[in-house]
Order: sequence, then C-alpha cells, then structure tokens
Amino acid sequence: MDPEALRRFVENHRAAQEREAQEVRGNPMPFERSWAFAMELLRFDEQMNGDPFSRHDPIEDEDDRRKYEAWTKLRTGWKRER
Repeated sequence: MDPEALRRFVENHRAAQEREAQEVRGNPMPFERSWAFAMELLRFDEQMNGDPFSRHDPIEDEDDRRKYEAWTKLRTGWKRER
C-alpha cells in the first residue's frame, strides 16, 4: 500500500468526521427522529439475525468460559481458615 495514499485517506476521513460533527452541532436531530432510526435498525437486525435476546452468541460463551476459569483459579488459591 502506498503510504502517501493512506495518509490522504486518513486526512480525508478526519476532515469528513469534523464536517459531520459541525453539521450535527448546528442542526441536532430531533428525539423522535433519532428514536425512529434506532427502532428501524433494531427491526432490521432482528429481521437479518433473529431475536437478539434468544440467539446464540459464541463470543458471550467464550467470555463466560474465561470468567469461570479465572474464578476457579482464584478459589483454588484461597485457604479456608476456621
């Protein structure tokens, strides 16, 4: 990849972000419109991927496994004193 092309890309991206931020500051989106957009995104996600509350998430399973392993390591290090 051409380093100069990458530098121009990053500069253009930052300029676009700044322009977008200026537009939002000068013309904030009304609550009703932003709520409607959020609900539309949720409906689209559910249509494409199913119910977000009941679908299988392998990343969450991995996180749970790591937490359990860490807790097991901690517990084995504790000595019970009575």
